[in-house]
Amino acid sequence: MWSKAKALLAIAAFALTPVDAIWPVPKKISTGDKVLFIDQSIDITYNGDFVCWTPPGSAFDSCNHSSQLDTETLLEKQMPYTYNYQPDAGSKLNSKQIVQAGVSRALQAIFNDNFVPWKLRERNSDFEPGLQKKQWVKSLKIVQTEEDDKSTFKPLAGEVDESYSLTLSEKGEASIKAKSSTGILHGLETFLQLFFKHSSGTSWYTPHAPVTIQDAPEYPHRGILLDVARSFFEVEHIKRTIDAMSWSKLNRLHLHITDSQSWPLEIPSLPKLAEKGAYRKGLTYSPEDLAGIYEYGIHRGVEVIMEIDMPGHIGVVELAYKDLIVAYNEKPYQWWCKEPPCGAFRMNSTDVYDFLDTLFEDLFPRISPYSAYFHAGGDELNHNDSMLDPGVRSNKTEVLAPLLQKFVDYTHGKIRDAGLTPLVWEEMITEWNMTLGKDVVIHSWLGNGAVKAMAEAGHKVIDSDYNFWYLDCGRGQWLNFDNGEAFKTYYPFNDWCGPTKSWRLIYSHDPRAGLSEEAAKLVLGGEAAVWTETIDSVNLDTIVWPRAAVMGEVLWSGRTDASGQNRSQYDAAPRLAELRERMVARGDRAGMGLCSGDQVAESGILIVKFIPAGVRTENGFALRPRVLFSFKNENLYGMGVVEALLEQISVKTTFIILLVAYGVYSIICRIDEHRRIKRLGRYGPQLKSYAPWSLDLVVRFVRSTAKHNNLASWRDGIFGPLNSWTAEARLLGVRTIFTADPANLKAILATQFVDYGKGQPFHAEWKDFLGDSIFTTDGPSWHASRQLIRPQFTRDRAIANRGPLQGEGQFVDIDNTDGKVLDISDLFFRYTLDVATEFLLGWDVKSLTTPKQEFAEAFNEVQHIQNIIARVGKLRHIIPKYRFWRGLNTVNHFINFYIERALRLSPKELASKTKDDHSYTFLHALAGFTRDRTVLRDQIIAVLLAGRDTTAATLSWTLYELGRYPNAVKKLRAEIISTLGTERTPTYEDLKSMSYLKAVLNETLRLYPAVPFNVRLALKDTTLPRGGGPDGSEPLPVLKDSPVAYSTLVMQRRSDLYPPISNTFADPQIFSPERWAYWHPKPHDYIPFNAGPRICIGQQFALTEMSYVLVRLFQKFDRVESQMKDIDGGEPLLKADIVLSPGQGVKVAFWEAQV
Repeated sequence: MWSKAKALLAIAAFALTPVDAIWPVPKKISTGDKVLFIDQSIDITYNGDFVCWTPPGSAFDSCNHSSQLDTETLLEKQMPYTYNYQPDAGSKLNSKQIVQAGVSRALQAIFNDNFVPWKLRERNSDFEPGLQKKQWVKSLKIVQTEEDDKSTFKPLAGEVDESYSLTLSEKGEASIKAKSSTGILHGLETFLQLFFKHSSGTSWYTPHAPVTIQDAPEYPHRGILLDVARSFFEVEHIKRTIDAMSWSKLNRLHLHITDSQSWPLEIPSLPKLAEKGAYRKGLTYSPEDLAGIYEYGIHRGVEVIMEIDMPGHIGVVELAYKDLIVAYNEKPYQWWCKEPPCGAFRMNSTDVYDFLDTLFEDLFPRISPYSAYFHAGGDELNHNDSMLDPGVRSNKTEVLAPLLQKFVDYTHGKIRDAGLTPLVWEEMITEWNMTLGKDVVIHSWLGNGAVKAMAEAGHKVIDSDYNFWYLDCGRGQWLNFDNGEAFKTYYPFNDWCGPTKSWRLIYSHDPRAGLSEEAAKLVLGGEAAVWTETIDSVNLDTIVWPRAAVMGEVLWSGRTDASGQNRSQYDAAPRLAELRERMVARGDRAGMGLCSGDQVAESGILIVKFIPAGVRTENGFALRPRVLFSFKNENLYGMGVVEALLEQISVKTTFIILLVAYGVYSIICRIDEHRRIKRLGRYGPQLKSYAPWSLDLVVRFVRSTAKHNNLASWRDGIFGPLNSWTAEARLLGVRTIFTADPANLKAILATQFVDYGKGQPFHAEWKDFLGDSIFTTDGPSWHASRQLIRPQFTRDRAIANRGPLQGEGQFVDIDNTDGKVLDISDLFFRYTLDVATEFLLGWDVKSLTTPKQEFAEAFNEVQHIQNIIARVGKLRHIIPKYRFWRGLNTVNHFINFYIERALRLSPKELASKTKDDHSYTFLHALAGFTRDRTVLRDQIIAVLLAGRDTTAATLSWTLYELGRYPNAVKKLRAEIISTLGTERTPTYEDLKSMSYLKAVLNETLRLYPAVPFNVRLALKDTTLPRGGGPDGSEPLPVLKDSPVAYSTLVMQRRSDLYPPISNTFADPQIFSPERWAYWHPKPHDYIPFNAGPRICIGQQFALTEMSYVLVRLFQKFDRVESQMKDIDGGEPLLKADIVLSPGQGVKVAFWEAQV
């Protein structure tokens, strides 16, 4: 009943115009119900002098001056209403002209650009007054009580008093009083909103006399950000936006005038900028255009603020000045910027500062007469851009921050020298921790408490929280209360362009929420952002208006009304409808907002005050997975509620409440998870569990790892019972996917690469050991690491650095006693460590000849403990780490010694070295790209880990199998001898030409992939191609932060992926290099080196090294026999730590070939 009653009230509201239908609603207002008419004979005075305004279509103004007077004389006499008016110079900016122009515009709006309000009344109602006995508004007395100065025309926030008072007596005597001409303009806008056009077409009236208004703004900065770089807007469209702003008492137009997409701003001293950077010739703003825009705004109480975003979002400069920009139009753009084309200033280039000197010397003198501010940008500067800057070569904050601080100090100094105040985007504080002057105004857009944090830290702030005040998205009808199915499905939104983000949330946002009185004073106001990727001059008005006016009301009138209740779109709807009609009548194409009675009736609950977005209501707001309380207009989150409860109730009761709350929270999360899964598809086959949190499955997996039977555990314990190669289980409350399906691996590693990554948990587990290296990071950080390392593994570079073909000096001479048993696996692990350290650092640790070498032992110990840490996940903090830290300290000390030695060489000395220099190593190559010690250390450790263990393990498995198949040894040796003989050292070309050697390694990697099990984390809600539905044949939903474990070991041993057994194709479960002569696997059925963008950079290096070792080995020996059957019974123990290695070593005996 209550909802229906409110719906009836809503319908009724559209049928009545409230007596305070003024936008924005004044601080204090009282009105009556007497009708007064107004006509063009009204007497208007300004401080006692008559105001000469021009009636529409008249050849004379109200002082009987001919409109045929010359321009100079006419400007002295009147200020006619026109979109195209441009004063000659700043000297024309005086109070009399500003007020006179305001009067002309107000009366033009009343008499020429007014409307009949039939849309706001009941159907066919007799709402208009009679025309017989008219009483008239006789006079308008305008009084400005204080003189204007230059701060009136270009004020800092709060410098100009914008308040005004307005009265209209029953006798028809009107007055507007204010301290400044700006206040007078606001009063005139309110005055004209009192009047409507009569349907007779010859009369204008107000039904509200007498009127008394006292008004002043809540915030001094009330603006719109208009992006004119992504879409170009003619000057007339900018001026029309200024007009519309003045009608809603908005007072700042922030022009985002350049970006990486275009540079439309003409700079006479740098003509190439606009010539090359504009979309086309003519789509630019000349100095005259700029002055006209500034002056046009001043005459309407709107200060124009220009922004040149830098040092990011500046890529367009590259078209004119290539040496100033780094990472221009790099792809994929996601790794270098938020939106293509990318590009940032070179942070360590003196040429950039020379360019800015010229730019500022030209531009600032043309800004400072008209504005108090200059916006220097500073948002979304990508760390990775500087990886490509020859003068920096680092993406580390500790390297970039000093360079950025120098840049900020320089630009802000130039801004201040021009008499302007700097504005910057909040990332300068929140991301880069820059030291900024107290005069600097921070522009915040990221939300999540950023405004509060910066204000409490003493910074002046402007708020443009994208959750509420971005108008380029969420373009719902502004009076349509039904949020729609998309809102119910997708809330909370993924980003500011979420499918239904709407202006209606504006009323739920308070920029000063939770602030102390002193901190609240530092929040100067806000701006509605209009980014124009999808906006041009055709739809600009429709998208911006009247939605921006809602923010204008929040900033002028405050978010709460006189009784302390939150304003809402319901309360605003009738007044907003009237405002829209006035805007259309005055020439603005404001968006249509009428809706049906049914839609209003569905709104029901929205009459109550708004709560910040996130709480489920009857009309479909989705409930967030956290509890939000509202109490006396203050929001209490999380533990603040608990603390309040503890003062009133016992600890036991509190514990029970928290337990129940946790239960409710868990249920809510599961419901939310289920909803999201069902939206994407169907669940897949489920592993059965018989214990809480699937502890029985966890124990099973831990035991299989300890006993080295993961292959059987996955193949027979996961996939076998479900008859599906993809399964899911809920382990410790986390939905986990297991798969050995090539289609899914293809999606994870290649076709849906951006959907899956290592994730933050993996990074946290491995950071101490591998840092921010290529193996622990995602996105831009990963790409930057790959770009740094990849050039060092090219064929020419590997040869130059004496890479895989340097093993002659390291390989130990196997005892010449034929038939002596040795563990070849141990030798391989020591040999590959020697090769890796020689290649990376230029120093062989000689672990072959010195088995107890300190570094080698420490490296092994750290790996062993790191593997345990990774397996226990969130319980990693309980693992004793004394031996880990001791070993890691040894490893770091060893690596850092060589890093410091490399960094003693200047960049010039490194550049002078040739790739043929014997002392030139992988580390020297990296040091030529970055001087960042942490980057060098992390990448060296990562490559050392990969280069040592995977190669050693694969060689070990190769000898394990060759020891069991003597015919394979004969074929392999015959190919080697026929190609090289017994003495000649192989070249790359030799190794590449030996097909059976390649087949031996391929077959080993098929049966024993180096990394047998791996995991990725879903970075967003997504799917896998197969695994959903009862039989696993449908797409499988995978929610954000869900782990997906996959096994190449299981997949590459699936018999169903191979041809039938025949004379040319042996059983897939046995070692048979011969199969590679007749069979080629399908893509992603065989991926020993991973696939997609993360495919192993060093695969060719590793294959070459392994080929080289096998060739040199079988040049000397012609027979090898396995001794493993007595140890493992012919079933190898698959030890799957980080890599797949023989769990019991590889015991073999060699026989030297007889010459």
